Amino acid sequence: MSEIARGAPLPLRRSALLLLRSCSIRFAAYYWVGYAVGMAAVERLTPATALLGVPMWLACCLGTESVNRLADREADVLNRPERTALCEEFGWRRLAVVAWLSWACFLLMGLVLFLTGPTTALPVMLLVDVALAVGYSIGPALKRHPVLAPLMLITPLVNPMLTGWATEADPDTLWSPVLPAAAVLAAFTLGLSGIKDITDVEGDRRLGYSSLWLSLMRLWRGTAVYVLTGAPFALLTVFALTGALPMTALTLLPAVVVSVLVVSVAGRAVRTADREAAREVMHQYTFYFLLLVLLVAVPGAPTVWAVAAAVCHWLAASRTLHWSDGLTPERMRRWTALVAPSHRSKEFS
Repeated sequence: MSEIARGAPLPLRRSALLLLRSCSIRFAAYYWVGYAVGMAAVERLTPATALLGVPMWLACCLGTESVNRLADREADVLNRPERTALCEEFGWRRLAVVAWLSWACFLLMGLVLFLTGPTTALPVMLLVDVALAVGYSIGPALKRHPVLAPLMLITPLVNPMLTGWATEADPDTLWSPVLPAAAVLAAFTLGLSGIKDITDVEGDRRLGYSSLWLSLMRLWRGTAVYVLTGAPFALLTVFALTGALPMTALTLLPAVVVSVLVVSVAGRAVRTADREAAREVMHQYTFYFLLLVLLVAVPGAPTVWAVAAAVCHWLAASRTLHWSDGLTPERMRRWTALVAPSHRSKEFS
Protein backbone atom coordinates (compact mmCIF):
# COMPACT_ATOMS: atom_id res chain seq x y z
CA MET A 1 0.00 0.00 0.00
CA SER A 2 1.35 3.42 -0.98
CA GLU A 3 2.12 6.19 1.48
CA ILE A 4 -0.76 8.25 0.12
CA ALA A 5 -3.18 5.33 0.31
CA ARG A 6 -2.38 5.03 4.02
CA GLY A 7 -3.36 8.69 4.44
CA ALA A 8 0.17 9.88 5.26
CA PRO A 9 0.78 13.63 4.96
CA LEU A 10 1.82 14.92 1.57
CA PRO A 11 4.72 17.35 1.24
CA LEU A 12 3.28 20.85 1.60
CA ARG A 13 4.35 22.06 -1.82
CA ARG A 14 3.04 18.96 -3.57
CA SER A 15 -0.19 19.10 -1.60
CA ALA A 16 -0.78 22.76 -2.51
CA LEU A 17 -0.03 22.09 -6.17
CA LEU A 18 -2.44 19.15 -6.30
CA LEU A 19 -5.17 21.21 -4.66
CA LEU A 20 -4.77 24.25 -6.90
CA ARG A 21 -4.57 22.20 -10.10
CA SER A 22 -7.46 19.88 -9.31
CA CYS A 23 -9.68 22.79 -8.18
CA SER A 24 -9.19 24.91 -11.31
CA ILE A 25 -7.85 27.89 -9.39
CA ARG A 26 -7.57 29.98 -12.55
CA PHE A 27 -11.33 30.52 -12.39
CA ALA A 28 -10.79 32.72 -9.35
CA ALA A 29 -10.04 35.38 -11.97
CA TYR A 30 -13.70 35.19 -13.09
CA TYR A 31 -14.92 35.79 -9.57
CA TRP A 32 -12.47 38.44 -8.42
CA VAL A 33 -12.56 40.67 -11.49
CA GLY A 34 -16.37 40.78 -11.59
CA TYR A 35 -16.45 41.58 -7.89
CA ALA A 36 -13.79 44.28 -8.24
CA VAL A 37 -15.56 45.98 -11.13
CA GLY A 38 -18.89 45.74 -9.30
CA MET A 39 -17.23 47.67 -6.47
CA ALA A 40 -15.75 50.11 -8.99
CA ALA A 41 -19.24 50.79 -10.31
CA VAL A 42 -20.30 52.07 -6.87
CA GLU A 43 -16.90 53.71 -6.17
CA ARG A 44 -15.97 51.27 -3.39
CA LEU A 45 -12.92 49.77 -5.08
CA THR A 46 -9.69 50.72 -3.32
CA PRO A 47 -6.34 48.93 -3.01
CA ALA A 48 -7.47 47.69 0.42
CA THR A 49 -10.84 46.31 -0.75
CA ALA A 50 -9.23 44.82 -3.85
CA LEU A 51 -6.64 42.98 -1.73
CA LEU A 52 -9.29 41.80 0.73
CA GLY A 53 -11.16 40.36 -2.20
CA VAL A 54 -8.24 38.17 -3.25
CA PRO A 55 -8.43 35.56 -0.44
CA MET A 56 -12.21 35.90 -0.43
CA TRP A 57 -12.67 34.89 -4.06
CA LEU A 58 -9.83 32.40 -4.04
CA ALA A 59 -11.75 30.72 -1.21
CA CYS A 60 -14.95 30.89 -3.27
CA CYS A 61 -13.19 29.22 -6.18
CA LEU A 62 -11.72 26.47 -4.00
CA GLY A 63 -15.04 25.95 -2.25
CA THR A 64 -17.02 25.77 -5.48
CA GLU A 65 -14.61 23.51 -7.31
CA SER A 66 -13.88 21.15 -4.40
CA VAL A 67 -17.60 20.54 -3.85
CA ASN A 68 -17.95 20.02 -7.58
CA ARG A 69 -15.10 17.48 -7.61
CA LEU A 70 -16.65 15.57 -4.74
CA ALA A 71 -20.09 15.53 -6.35
CA ASP A 72 -18.74 14.51 -9.77
CA ARG A 73 -16.36 11.87 -8.48
CA GLU A 74 -18.12 9.09 -10.39
CA ALA A 75 -18.69 10.94 -13.67
CA ASP A 76 -15.19 12.43 -13.73
CA VAL A 77 -13.68 8.97 -13.94
CA LEU A 78 -14.89 9.12 -17.55
CA ASN A 79 -15.08 12.86 -18.20
CA ARG A 80 -11.87 14.00 -16.50
CA PRO A 81 -9.62 11.04 -15.62
CA GLU A 82 -6.50 13.22 -15.36
CA ARG A 83 -8.21 15.56 -12.90
CA THR A 84 -9.59 12.61 -10.95
CA ALA A 85 -6.05 11.30 -10.57
CA LEU A 86 -5.00 14.60 -9.00
CA CYS A 87 -7.92 14.46 -6.57
CA GLU A 88 -7.13 10.89 -5.61
CA GLU A 89 -3.51 11.76 -4.91
CA PHE A 90 -4.56 14.76 -2.81
CA GLY A 91 -7.16 12.66 -1.02
CA TRP A 92 -10.95 12.86 -1.13
CA ARG A 93 -11.22 13.37 2.63
CA ARG A 94 -8.73 16.21 2.48
CA LEU A 95 -10.73 17.72 -0.35
CA ALA A 96 -13.89 17.64 1.78
CA VAL A 97 -12.04 19.49 4.56
CA VAL A 98 -10.89 22.08 2.02
CA ALA A 99 -14.49 22.62 0.94
CA TRP A 100 -15.63 23.36 4.50
CA LEU A 101 -12.66 25.61 5.29
CA SER A 102 -12.96 27.51 2.00
CA TRP A 103 -16.58 28.46 2.55
CA ALA A 104 -15.85 29.43 6.16
CA CYS A 105 -13.06 31.70 4.91
CA PHE A 106 -15.33 33.21 2.26
CA LEU A 107 -17.99 34.08 4.81
CA LEU A 108 -15.39 35.42 7.25
CA MET A 109 -13.96 37.75 4.60
CA GLY A 110 -17.51 38.78 3.73
CA LEU A 111 -18.13 39.63 7.39
CA VAL A 112 -15.03 41.83 7.47
CA LEU A 113 -16.23 43.57 4.33
CA PHE A 114 -19.69 44.03 5.81
CA LEU A 115 -18.25 45.65 8.93
CA THR A 116 -16.36 48.20 6.82
CA GLY A 117 -19.54 49.44 5.11
CA PRO A 118 -22.70 47.64 6.15
CA THR A 119 -25.52 47.25 3.63
CA THR A 120 -28.45 44.86 3.80
CA ALA A 121 -27.80 43.69 0.26
CA LEU A 122 -24.28 42.43 0.98
CA PRO A 123 -25.06 39.57 3.42
CA VAL A 124 -27.96 38.56 1.17
CA MET A 125 -25.66 38.31 -1.85
CA LEU A 126 -23.00 36.44 0.13
CA LEU A 127 -25.54 33.84 1.23
CA VAL A 128 -26.85 33.57 -2.33
CA ASP A 129 -23.28 33.05 -3.57
CA VAL A 130 -22.73 30.17 -1.14
CA ALA A 131 -26.18 28.61 -1.61
CA LEU A 132 -25.95 28.53 -5.41
CA ALA A 133 -22.34 27.38 -5.54
CA VAL A 134 -22.98 24.50 -3.13
CA GLY A 135 -26.51 23.71 -4.34
CA TYR A 136 -25.21 23.45 -7.89
CA SER A 137 -23.39 20.24 -6.98
CA ILE A 138 -24.95 18.80 -3.82
CA GLY A 139 -28.27 19.03 -1.98
CA PRO A 140 -30.67 20.02 -4.75
CA ALA A 141 -27.83 19.27 -7.22
CA LEU A 142 -29.12 21.84 -9.70
CA LYS A 143 -26.50 20.78 -12.25
CA ARG A 144 -28.51 17.58 -12.86
CA HIS A 145 -31.65 19.49 -13.87
CA PRO A 146 -31.93 19.93 -17.66
CA VAL A 147 -33.41 23.45 -17.42
CA LEU A 148 -31.77 24.80 -14.25
CA ALA A 149 -28.27 23.52 -15.07
CA PRO A 150 -27.64 26.01 -17.93
CA LEU A 151 -29.11 28.83 -15.83
CA MET A 152 -26.73 28.02 -12.98
CA LEU A 153 -23.72 28.43 -15.24
CA ILE A 154 -24.33 32.18 -15.43
CA THR A 155 -23.49 32.64 -11.76
CA PRO A 156 -19.65 32.73 -12.01
CA LEU A 157 -19.84 35.74 -14.32
CA VAL A 158 -22.86 37.50 -12.82
CA ASN A 159 -22.93 36.92 -9.04
CA PRO A 160 -19.51 38.38 -8.20
CA MET A 161 -20.35 41.64 -9.96
CA LEU A 162 -23.64 41.86 -8.07
CA THR A 163 -21.79 41.10 -4.84
CA GLY A 164 -19.36 43.93 -5.52
CA TRP A 165 -22.27 46.26 -6.22
CA ALA A 166 -23.92 45.13 -2.96
CA THR A 167 -21.08 46.65 -0.91
CA GLU A 168 -22.74 50.02 -1.56
CA ALA A 169 -26.08 48.92 -3.06
CA ASP A 170 -26.75 52.11 -5.00
CA PRO A 171 -30.10 51.66 -6.85
CA ASP A 172 -29.23 53.95 -9.75
CA THR A 173 -26.00 52.06 -10.45
CA LEU A 174 -27.86 48.77 -10.31
CA TRP A 175 -30.13 49.74 -13.20
CA SER A 176 -27.23 51.16 -15.19
CA PRO A 177 -24.71 49.69 -15.78
CA VAL A 178 -24.67 46.68 -13.40
CA LEU A 179 -27.87 44.82 -14.37
CA PRO A 180 -27.49 45.46 -18.12
CA ALA A 181 -23.91 44.14 -18.03
CA ALA A 182 -25.08 41.16 -15.97
CA ALA A 183 -27.85 40.44 -18.48
CA VAL A 184 -25.40 40.48 -21.39
CA LEU A 185 -23.03 38.13 -19.56
CA ALA A 186 -25.89 35.82 -18.60
CA ALA A 187 -27.10 35.56 -22.19
CA PHE A 188 -23.53 35.05 -23.40
CA THR A 189 -22.99 32.19 -20.94
CA LEU A 190 -26.23 30.48 -21.95
CA GLY A 191 -25.18 30.63 -25.58
CA LEU A 192 -21.90 28.84 -24.89
CA SER A 193 -22.95 26.65 -21.98
CA GLY A 194 -23.66 23.63 -24.14
CA ILE A 195 -19.99 23.23 -25.00
CA LYS A 196 -19.56 21.79 -21.50
CA ASP A 197 -22.30 19.26 -22.28
CA ILE A 198 -20.67 18.34 -25.58
CA THR A 199 -17.39 17.55 -23.84
CA ASP A 200 -18.97 15.71 -20.88
CA VAL A 201 -21.36 13.45 -22.77
CA GLU A 202 -20.20 10.06 -21.51
CA GLY A 203 -19.99 10.96 -17.83
CA ASP A 204 -23.31 12.78 -17.95
CA ARG A 205 -24.98 9.70 -19.43
CA ARG A 206 -23.68 7.64 -16.51
CA LEU A 207 -25.39 10.06 -14.11
CA GLY A 208 -28.60 10.14 -16.13
CA TYR A 209 -28.27 13.84 -17.01
CA SER A 210 -29.98 14.96 -20.21
CA SER A 211 -28.78 18.25 -21.66
CA LEU A 212 -31.47 20.75 -22.68
CA TRP A 213 -28.89 22.61 -24.75
CA LEU A 214 -28.00 19.53 -26.81
CA SER A 215 -31.69 18.69 -27.23
CA LEU A 216 -32.32 22.15 -28.69
CA MET A 217 -29.37 21.71 -31.02
CA ARG A 218 -30.70 18.41 -32.30
CA LEU A 219 -34.15 19.92 -32.92
CA TRP A 220 -33.17 23.30 -34.37
CA ARG A 221 -29.54 22.76 -35.32
CA GLY A 222 -28.18 25.93 -36.97
CA THR A 223 -31.15 28.05 -35.89
CA ALA A 224 -30.47 27.32 -32.24
CA VAL A 225 -26.80 28.24 -32.61
CA TYR A 226 -27.60 31.63 -34.11
CA VAL A 227 -30.39 32.45 -31.64
CA LEU A 228 -28.43 31.50 -28.54
CA THR A 229 -25.15 33.07 -29.57
CA GLY A 230 -26.78 36.20 -30.99
CA ALA A 231 -28.86 37.02 -27.89
CA PRO A 232 -26.13 38.82 -25.88
CA PHE A 233 -25.25 41.01 -28.83
CA ALA A 234 -28.89 41.95 -29.35
CA LEU A 235 -28.99 42.95 -25.67
CA LEU A 236 -25.78 44.94 -26.05
CA THR A 237 -27.37 46.88 -28.89
CA VAL A 238 -30.58 47.58 -26.99
CA PHE A 239 -28.78 48.67 -23.82
CA ALA A 240 -26.35 50.90 -25.72
CA LEU A 241 -29.10 52.60 -27.73
CA THR A 242 -31.22 53.19 -24.63
CA GLY A 243 -28.32 54.55 -22.58
CA ALA A 244 -28.22 51.71 -20.06
CA LEU A 245 -24.69 50.95 -21.28
CA PRO A 246 -22.20 53.31 -22.92
CA MET A 247 -22.28 53.50 -26.72
CA THR A 248 -18.80 51.96 -26.72
CA ALA A 249 -20.56 48.67 -25.97
CA LEU A 250 -21.39 48.50 -29.68
CA THR A 251 -17.71 47.90 -30.40
CA LEU A 252 -18.21 44.36 -29.08
CA LEU A 253 -20.75 43.45 -31.77
CA PRO A 254 -18.18 41.89 -34.16
CA ALA A 255 -17.51 39.27 -31.47
CA VAL A 256 -20.78 37.60 -32.49
CA VAL A 257 -18.81 35.98 -35.32
CA VAL A 258 -16.40 34.50 -32.80
CA SER A 259 -19.28 33.21 -30.66
CA VAL A 260 -20.89 31.41 -33.58
CA LEU A 261 -17.53 29.97 -34.59
CA VAL A 262 -16.72 28.73 -31.08
CA VAL A 263 -20.07 26.97 -30.71
CA SER A 264 -20.19 25.51 -34.23
CA VAL A 265 -16.63 24.20 -33.99
CA ALA A 266 -17.47 22.53 -30.67
CA GLY A 267 -20.35 20.78 -32.43
CA ARG A 268 -17.89 19.29 -34.93
CA ALA A 269 -15.62 17.87 -32.24
CA VAL A 270 -15.93 14.08 -32.12
CA ARG A 271 -12.61 12.80 -30.78
CA THR A 272 -11.84 13.31 -27.10
CA ALA A 273 -8.80 15.48 -27.79
CA ASP A 274 -10.85 17.67 -30.14
CA ARG A 275 -13.53 18.12 -27.50
CA GLU A 276 -10.91 19.14 -24.97
CA ALA A 277 -9.59 21.72 -27.42
CA ALA A 278 -13.12 23.07 -28.02
CA ARG A 279 -13.78 23.31 -24.30
CA GLU A 280 -10.53 25.15 -23.62
CA VAL A 281 -11.15 27.67 -26.40
CA MET A 282 -14.59 28.27 -24.91
CA HIS A 283 -13.07 28.99 -21.48
CA GLN A 284 -10.50 31.37 -22.96
CA TYR A 285 -13.09 33.21 -25.03
CA THR A 286 -15.51 33.45 -22.10
CA PHE A 287 -12.86 34.99 -19.86
CA TYR A 288 -11.79 37.64 -22.34
CA PHE A 289 -15.35 38.47 -23.35
CA LEU A 290 -16.14 38.98 -19.66
CA LEU A 291 -13.27 41.44 -19.42
CA LEU A 292 -14.41 43.35 -22.49
CA VAL A 293 -17.95 43.70 -21.16
CA LEU A 294 -16.64 44.96 -17.82
CA LEU A 295 -14.39 47.48 -19.55
CA VAL A 296 -17.20 48.98 -21.64
CA ALA A 297 -19.80 48.83 -18.85
CA VAL A 298 -17.69 50.48 -16.13
CA PRO A 299 -14.96 52.42 -17.92
CA GLY A 300 -12.16 53.98 -15.92
CA ALA A 301 -8.77 53.38 -14.37
CA PRO A 302 -10.01 51.09 -11.53
CA THR A 303 -11.57 48.71 -14.07
CA VAL A 304 -8.44 48.74 -16.22
CA TRP A 305 -6.25 47.86 -13.23
CA ALA A 306 -8.63 45.11 -12.12
CA VAL A 307 -8.72 43.62 -15.61
CA ALA A 308 -4.92 43.73 -15.89
CA ALA A 309 -4.55 41.91 -12.55
CA ALA A 310 -7.11 39.29 -13.59
CA VAL A 311 -5.30 38.66 -16.87
CA CYS A 312 -2.01 38.12 -15.04
CA HIS A 313 -3.61 35.55 -12.74
CA TRP A 314 -5.43 33.84 -15.61
CA LEU A 315 -2.33 33.49 -17.76
CA ALA A 316 -0.11 32.26 -14.93
CA ALA A 317 -2.68 29.84 -13.53
CA SER A 318 -3.64 28.48 -16.95
CA ARG A 319 -0.01 27.73 -17.66
CA THR A 320 1.15 26.27 -14.34
CA LEU A 321 -1.82 25.70 -11.99
CA HIS A 322 -4.55 24.19 -14.15
CA TRP A 323 -5.14 20.47 -14.45
CA SER A 324 -5.33 20.58 -18.25
CA ASP A 325 -2.38 22.95 -18.93
CA GLY A 326 -4.61 25.52 -20.63
CA LEU A 327 -4.60 26.39 -24.32
CA THR A 328 -1.52 24.57 -25.57
CA PRO A 329 -0.26 24.90 -29.16
CA GLU A 330 -1.47 21.34 -29.82
CA ARG A 331 -5.00 22.20 -28.68
CA MET A 332 -4.98 25.34 -30.78
CA ARG A 333 -3.93 23.34 -33.84
CA ARG A 334 -6.74 20.85 -33.22
CA TRP A 335 -9.30 23.62 -32.83
CA THR A 336 -8.11 25.39 -35.98
CA ALA A 337 -8.40 22.16 -37.94
CA LEU A 338 -12.04 21.83 -36.86
CA VAL A 339 -12.87 25.22 -38.37
CA ALA A 340 -12.76 23.59 -41.81
CA PRO A 341 -16.36 23.14 -43.10
CA SER A 342 -15.63 19.59 -44.26
CA HIS A 343 -16.13 18.38 -40.66
CA ARG A 344 -19.60 17.24 -39.69
CA SER A 345 -20.99 17.11 -36.17
CA LYS A 346 -22.22 13.75 -34.88
CA GLU A 347 -23.75 15.44 -31.85
CA PHE A 348 -26.24 17.65 -33.69
CA SER A 349 -27.21 15.20 -36.43
